[in-house]
Amino acid sequence: MERYLAIIILAIICTTFTSSIVPICICLLGIVAFIKKSKIILLFVLVYLLTCCFLFFVEKSNVSSYTATEFNGNCQIINDLKVDGDSFQAVVRCQKEKFQLSYKISTEKEQQNLKKLTYGQFISVSAKLEPPQTNRNQAQFNYKEYLKGKNINYILQVNTLYISGQSAPSILMRIQNTRLLIMNHLTENISPKITPYLLALITGEKNGFSPEMYEVYQQMGVVHLLAISGLHVNLLIGSIYFLLLKLGITRERVTISLLVLLPFYVILTGASPPVIRAATMTALLLLSEKYATKWSSFSVICISFILFFIIQPHVIYEVGFQLSYVVSFGIILSSRQILVRQQSPFVKSLTISFISTMMSSVVMMYHFYSFSWVGIFFNLLYVPLFTIIVLPGCLGVFLLSIISPTLMKIPEYMLTFLIQLMESLTNLFAKIPHQTIITGRPNTIMLVLIIATILLFFYQWQKKQFPIGIFICFCLLCYFSSFNVTGKVSFIDVGQGDSILIQLPKNKGNYLIDTGGELLVEKEAWTKKRKPFTIGGSTLTPVLKSKGISSLDKVIITHSDADHMEGLDELQKNIAIKELIFAKGAENKAIMREALKTMLKVKQTIILAGAQWQVGQNKFECLYPNEMGEGGNDDSIVLKAILDNKTWIFTGDLEASGEKALLDKSIKGDILKVGHHGSKTSTSKAFVEQVKPAYAIISCGLKNRFGHPHKETIDTLEEAEVKILRTDLQGEIIYTFGKGFETTLK
Repeated sequence: MERYLAIIILAIICTTFTSSIVPICICLLGIVAFIKKSKIILLFVLVYLLTCCFLFFVEKSNVSSYTATEFNGNCQIINDLKVDGDSFQAVVRCQKEKFQLSYKISTEKEQQNLKKLTYGQFISVSAKLEPPQTNRNQAQFNYKEYLKGKNINYILQVNTLYISGQSAPSILMRIQNTRLLIMNHLTENISPKITPYLLALITGEKNGFSPEMYEVYQQMGVVHLLAISGLHVNLLIGSIYFLLLKLGITRERVTISLLVLLPFYVILTGASPPVIRAATMTALLLLSEKYATKWSSFSVICISFILFFIIQPHVIYEVGFQLSYVVSFGIILSSRQILVRQQSPFVKSLTISFISTMMSSVVMMYHFYSFSWVGIFFNLLYVPLFTIIVLPGCLGVFLLSIISPTLMKIPEYMLTFLIQLMESLTNLFAKIPHQTIITGRPNTIMLVLIIATILLFFYQWQKKQFPIGIFICFCLLCYFSSFNVTGKVSFIDVGQGDSILIQLPKNKGNYLIDTGGELLVEKEAWTKKRKPFTIGGSTLTPVLKSKGISSLDKVIITHSDADHMEGLDELQKNIAIKELIFAKGAENKAIMREALKTMLKVKQTIILAGAQWQVGQNKFECLYPNEMGEGGNDDSIVLKAILDNKTWIFTGDLEASGEKALLDKSIKGDILKVGHHGSKTSTSKAFVEQVKPAYAIISCGLKNRFGHPHKETIDTLEEAEVKILRTDLQGEIIYTFGKGFETTLK
């Protein structure tokens, strides 16, 4: 049975993560199965074809019936209700179709009213229907695909919102509302120092943690303990099972009670993929016991995988689903040969932690571009800590807060003390350098090689002692996944701003020209989000990490405007910067002065026209400014670079008057980074005629309020027969040495 279940899962994975070569291979396998009369191959081909048909049906059924661009009417709140600062979001149902609702809250009073909303409630809205955007940079989070997986095709961008009546909520919504009540109870009655842990471990709500603390747990590879997973489900169900048996209830009634309880528990804790997996596996094991069938753990996890996929096909692309199943498969398969050989409990725990890290590494590399190797050791401390102290302590404090708030005070104080001690220890551990290995997102070939190496590693480990040679191969593949052989120039889409990454061939240097950013405006306290969106932290850092960049040799700030350097603050917290280059006089602006104060350990180089350096055949020369300025547009650094035997001119926000000063230098270039986002105040006709570029790159935000690029600039470039590439229309623009340009949005 196990063999057939494994083949079914393999066929499903091959179908969902298919490439152009897979269908050809399947056809060949079908021919082989027919000739050899192999049941295994025939089953694989059959499941592959059935899954293809199933996914085709799912795709065709997920089509919106709406054609209008505006919506006025009532919606029912059905899922993901969230108020964060001045942002209100929820999944709503309008006339039998689901939408992602987004609304900007106007006043603090309105915010308080929206916080009282519950599932099943109706709201009256006037909104625009907007299709969700796909990722604008390579390897960036694809919001469109994420919503598609939830059967949502449009975003309701709400202009006006009124709270309507409440209909009788369904059983599902009643459970969701109970979850909201528990969350509100915990927030209002428990010490704020431990509330995030109770919210996470009882309701599955992880947003209670400060972004900084959550990031520290993530960095140490123990963040999975802050989410309800198989560990928590098994501990809870096991405790209830044991308690009910001790109370004299028959085993059969206990089993039925738990089977009824499990679906409620899943919804009550947020219905995340790890919880659903653990609950499904527990239910299947209980059923196998009830009907006296011998199902192995491997059979149970395979059946739960298949059921989960049939009910919710797109879940297979979710990182939570992938991590949960990959790690569980690894531990279950290893328990038969590898774990049974370990006699010492300590060595067994270390082995489980190592297996979990190895199995999850490929998922972490693909989605987060890195993985934490120290988690192997930290889990030895934190798993018992959470299992023995934190989780039971949270459950105890929660129950006492309902039964007797007075009796709760002493356990609450003790738990607060222990958690604060744990956090202090955690912050101390977080200072250990190089805890995270940044690998970038591996390409398809590298991904296949890494997966094959991991499978071979465990296959050999089952047969003999730890295969050190294969493990070294795995480490080398992780290193080379971030190795840049050819060299690239990437114009990153940072909205209305500039950020250009130059990767020299063979990892000889990584240079970043500007960091993008937004002008920060002081907001009222109630409007501030838990984790605000920033260009440096939310866009630039993930994009750089996806390219395997853990450090930058040079960061060149062309001038001291927010849209060119505000992202520097968040960037330096995540990516090591070896040298910061800026023009003389750029420090005259407050934004640059503040940045320099936080970068005292970074080498700071002030340049003017004439500064140059060379790495192999790649040359860089500063053409402008000629003298000290004030850090404004016309004081922008203009950089000339020879890359891939082509001349590149990077102009920052240089205006026409600054361009005039360059005309005497007889500049020629193959690729021109257009100044000031395509404003009509830059890119003069005389300058374009002298440079004679073949390509012009314009970095500007989609539908930006300045109207960039201006028609005059486009006309000037088109008259000169220059090919124009724009980040607002084409997303990230990447030039690969020896190949040419490609864009993220085709």
